[in-house]
Parts: sequence; C-alpha cells; structure tokens
Amino acid sequence: MTNGPDRPTPVPSGSPPSGPDAPAEAVGGVATPSVAMPPAALEPDPAQPPAPPSGSRPKRALAVREVEVKLATTPAALERLQALPLLARMADGPAVHRHQVTTYYDTPDLALAARGLALRVRRQGGRRVQTVKTWASDAGTAAAAGRREWEWELPADGDGPDRTLLPATIAGLLNEEQWAQVAARFATDIHRTALLLHPDPRTSVELALDQGEVRLSVPGASDETTWPVAEVELELKGGRVAALFEVAAALHHHAPLRLTTGSKADAGLRLLTGKPAAAVPAHPAALTPVTTVAEGFRHATRQAVGHLLENATVLLESGDPQALREMAAASRRLDTALRLLRVVIGLTPAAGLAWSKATANPHADMADALRRRLIPLRTLLETARAWDRLAERAALLPDRKGAAGLSKRQRLALDHAANQGRRRVMKHLRGASHTALMLDLAAWIEGGGWASPALDQPLRTVAPRLLADLQDKVAKALARLDLPPPPSPGAKAVAPGQKTPPDTDALERLRRRAQRLYETAEVCRGLYPVTAAKPKGAKTGAKAAAGKRPAADPLAPLTRLHAAVTTPALARQAAQLVAQLTKATGPKARSTRLLSRLAQEEAVALAKLPATWRGYSRRRMFWIVGR
Repeated sequence: MTNGPDRPTPVPSGSPPSGPDAPAEAVGGVATPSVAMPPAALEPDPAQPPAPPSGSRPKRALAVREVEVKLATTPAALERLQALPLLARMADGPAVHRHQVTTYYDTPDLALAARGLALRVRRQGGRRVQTVKTWASDAGTAAAAGRREWEWELPADGDGPDRTLLPATIAGLLNEEQWAQVAARFATDIHRTALLLHPDPRTSVELALDQGEVRLSVPGASDETTWPVAEVELELKGGRVAALFEVAAALHHHAPLRLTTGSKADAGLRLLTGKPAAAVPAHPAALTPVTTVAEGFRHATRQAVGHLLENATVLLESGDPQALREMAAASRRLDTALRLLRVVIGLTPAAGLAWSKATANPHADMADALRRRLIPLRTLLETARAWDRLAERAALLPDRKGAAGLSKRQRLALDHAANQGRRRVMKHLRGASHTALMLDLAAWIEGGGWASPALDQPLRTVAPRLLADLQDKVAKALARLDLPPPPSPGAKAVAPGQKTPPDTDALERLRRRAQRLYETAEVCRGLYPVTAAKPKGAKTGAKAAAGKRPAADPLAPLTRLHAAVTTPALARQAAQLVAQLTKATGPKARSTRLLSRLAQEEAVALAKLPATWRGYSRRRMFWIVGR
C-alpha cells in the first residue's frame, strides 16, 4: 500500500537474487515460485542470540527477498491461535517469544521513503540488527508481499544506524547534508510469538503472532501518538508459495483474520505525515511476446488480486471513494481472467487455436466456482460505484431554483445512498467469507494445478482467437440493440422518443462484453511490440531520428468504442437511480428535468454508436495476424 510520499522501488546493489528468483518447482506444468534458503535459516532463532563484539565490523550483507502474507486480527484471536493443536502438529520445535523494538530513521522530508527505502534498527534483547528494506512489493505472487532487504549485525552497545555499512548504491541516494539530518522518526514495539512450521516435508513457513503498537516517537518520549498492532505474519522460508495461503486458510478457520497489504511501517508513515491511506492505481501489464498462456493467466490474476487487496486495505482505513473505483476495476479484471481461463483450459496442444467449451475439466469448474464466489463482492462494488458516479454528476449540476438538477432533499438522500453503498462493501470486506475467498483464490493461482501442457504455448498464438471471439460477442450484442443506421453528415442526432429505447439488460450486456474485450486487449498489449511512427517527408541521418513521432496508441480505436458503449449504459443506470430518489423523496419537478437530460444523453450516444462501431470495424487491430 502506498502512503505518504511516493516510493519508487530502488534497484538493489547488484547482489544475487534469492527468494522467488531462486529455481522454481514445477507444479502442474507451470513453474511455481519457491524459495530456497540455507539450512541454517530454517532453524528458529533463540530469544536472545549472541551479539557481535563491540569492536568487530559486521560482514557485508547480501540482498534477499522475503515473501510473506499479512493478516490483521484481534488480540483475542492471537491468544486463540497460540493454543491451536494444528500449529503444534506442524511446528518444528517450541514457540519462541521475543520483544522487538524497531526504530525507523529518515530525513525530516522523508527522503529515503521517497526513494523507496526504509532504514531501521531492531533491538531484540542483547542484539541489534540494521536493515534496509524496500517499500514496494516485487514478489510477483498473488496476495503476498515481497520486498528486498539487506541486514547487518550491529554492536549491542551502540545507538542508531551505521551508515558506513550501506552499499554505495544506497548510500549515494542522499547527499552529505541529507545524511546529517537522518534521525529516528517512529518506532514499533512488538511482542512476537514465532513458530517454524512445516505444512509439508519440502516447505518451511515462519509464523509470527505480533501484538503491540506503532509509536510516532522513540520509546521514552512524551506525548506519543500510537497505532495498535495485532496481526499474523507468514513468511516463506523455503518451498511452495501456495503453502502460505493454505496455512492462512487453516488458521482463518479457527480465528477471524483479514488479508491485508498494510505494514507496521506504513502505519508509522501515516502517523508521521498525517496523510490517510490513498487509492492505488493498477500496475501496467508486464507481458512479452514469449509469455505463455499459463504465465499470462497467472500474471493477470496476480495483478488483479493484488490490486483488489491493496485498495481494500485503503478503503477500510481511509474510506477513500477512489479506492472503491479501483476495487471495482480489479474485480472486473479478475472476473475476465477467470472467464478466459475457462475457455482456454480446454486447448488442444496440437492445435492452439481450437478448443471445446464442453471439455470436462475439474480446474475449469474450480475457475467457475471461484468466479461465482466473487459475484456478491462485484455486485456490492458496482452498486456502490453507481451511486458514487451519480453523486459526482450531481455535484457538477447547478443548484439553483429551476435548474436541471436535484432538490436539496434528493441530494441528501443521494449522499446517504452513496455512503451506505461504501459501508456495505466495507462490511463485506471485514467478513469471514471474503478472506476465505481471497485465500482460496491465491492458493489456487499459486498452486498451478490448473495448468496443462496446452497452456505452455505462447499466448501470442492464442490471443488473436480469444480477442476475435470477444469482438464477435460485442458485435452480436450490438446487433441485438436494433439501433438505427448512423445519421448522414450534418444531420441532427436522433431525438428521444423517435424509436423505442433498447432493453436495459441488452444495453448492460453490450457494456460488459465491450469491457471484457477492452480489458483482455489491454493485458495482451505487451505481446505485440510498437514501433515509432515515421516522420512526414523524407529525412535522413540525425534529422530523421529527431523527426520521428511517438507511436499512436494501438488501443485508441478500442478505447473510443468502449467509451461509446459505456456512455449510454451509464446514462440509463443514472436515470434509474434518479427515479429511485424521486420515488423516495419527491418532488418530481427538478428530477424530471434531470431525467430528460439523461434520456437525451443516452439517445445521442446510441445514435452515434453505429458509426463508432463501423469506424472501429474498419481498423486492423494490433492483434490481427499478418497486419
């Protein structure tokens, strides 16, 4: 989750990768990320490991990548989890109890955080450890956080970090004046119960039950501002990533947990800056021309799940309406990805462009089951977003007598409905069923059992057929609207009432199909490289290089079509909501004018739609073979 200043991911100091970069384990025909750690890392640390001598210099640290799952809970649930026989059966040795005080250092303007780094010193008994950690997650796994970190042992009798230990690439991010201003900004005071678990013989997971607080100042200072902490952390030490979610699901069965992307350091930054959690936009797709079907699906679902969880955390912490919008988009992308997997899971290895929807496959059935379990959340999100859109539209309308807007009573009712929609979403996110769904979905994605040899072929060979089928469905849905032909140039738009408006369900079906086509094309965009447009006229040498124009957006025709389809559907939806407000509040005078305006907007958009579709159909889109 991104809070406070922007934090771009830094480039580690040339150290060899570990964690998910380690050799992968083949599961179900797909490389499943696993983590390989030295055997010593699998042993539970004693409560107070020996600290290095005061005069000794710590060895140079190597960058490692931790992969962990965080679950928010309550102190009562933590006590219940400690006594679970389930943990005793999986545990390798007794639980270790630790008291950890971790102090975070930065400049007054948070220059390190702005560069994507956190510098901290953790004191645990007679031991001090300095760590540099990246803020941004780069694990590439669904619902799990993955961050690079460097660690150094410090003399136990010291105070503060040792800048001389930092790699040159990190130390060089700040100048001398900035380093002189680095000081303690906030601290975490945590009582941790740690267990090393073996959910299967090849997998090791460290379970940490944390309870304590985040303080705005270091321990001992007065007038402290605090943030309570009660959470479960599951860190993969070696083996299958899916095991993290399997263990989390088993724990969730016995105590209420909520999957989250927030960290203790995030809470400290919010306390320090006073800035609430902010919505997180979707990350761009990172597919390449050699990406396989299985890799493309896993990438798309990981992105959607991560995007959904990041903004769910923001919505619950700050109530940001923009987070609701991002969540709705993420849920649509996730639904599209699961629908597409249901289609391509029946691919024939010998003929990548031929498949049968009737193919019986338990994993395809699982994809359908997971998609159906997403429907309640999607319905709540879409309903809440509809009220939010109407509230945004109403805010732009003039609010004087006789204007084509809403009455004061209707505006109050509208604000109430929008707030109620957000509250229903937040209640669902806190429910046990939502956490169970997210854990089951993440475990299924990372487990890789859905894969088959047919999905190992390049996605680029399958994408044209997929996109062509989606485009045909858009054309059929458009044909069912029975729209009049586009008006001739210079003719007036079709006025409302000249033709029976299309059925609401048919209009919504067209919008959903256009949305799926657009989202799928957006993900597949990276499969097809774009070249810069040639300059006008003949030029050579340096003039030719300087005269090249940026390549046109290959998605532009589809973007225009998507907007043309969405506009009438949203106008119809807004009119239905206004009618609900009118029925509940009255009077009808002002809402009648607004309803007339929305009907006109819908009619004009529908009148333009055939011409937009005709223009789109004439374009040769980037996925068409032999273009």
